[in-house]
Amino acid sequence: MSRPIAIFDLDGTITDSAPLITDCVARTLQDLGLAPQSPKELRRWVGPPLSVSFRDFAGLSERDITPAIERYRTHYSGRMLEVPVFPHMCETLQTLYTNQIILAVASSKIERLLSPILEKLDLDSYFSVVCGSREDDPYQTKGEVIADALQRLKRMEVDTSTTFMIGDRHHDIDGGYENQLTTVGVTWSGTEVSEFAQADHIVDDPRQLVDIVCPRN
Repeated sequence: MSRPIAIFDLDGTITDSAPLITDCVARTLQDLGLAPQSPKELRRWVGPPLSVSFRDFAGLSERDITPAIERYRTHYSGRMLEVPVFPHMCETLQTLYTNQIILAVASSKIERLLSPILEKLDLDSYFSVVCGSREDDPYQTKGEVIADALQRLKRMEVDTSTTFMIGDRHHDIDGGYENQLTTVGVTWSGTEVSEFAQADHIVDDPRQLVDIVCPRN
């Protein structure tokens, strides 16, 4: 029997990174001379690719997006390890790993930043694949990142026929759907349930993932 695979988003799913991300966005908007945004408006920035957020939420032109992303990263890179893990997430990852679930990360964050964060949180040993966005492609979609993660798993000769995509924003659900995966929307970062209209499952506590992902005897 093939082993199930659980692909996790990082920000807002494993790590409670919203306070850090929104603060860095606010500082970036100030640097760029753009109007400040409310806490509710800033919360929209957690999850989507930065290119999408700067286009949709700041109204930047394509020409101005790449410099804005670079400015954001100057604020973020020095503080990126200051993120806590959501309650019950560590024990959930441990339980899934113990039950022989293959774990992976697919994040819109650029890939070189992912491993240091997971190592700092002592979570890196759980994941067989850690996949982020390509540094030279700010317009890469979440679906494309997920596809990259699946390709890496296949190169390890892993059967990807039973794969779950777990995330806190509709971009995770849409990307999972594009790749014909079972999708799980998580609400513990504050996402409205209505954002998960296309999700196969919606969960309010990381421990619920065990019942969804682990095979039944």
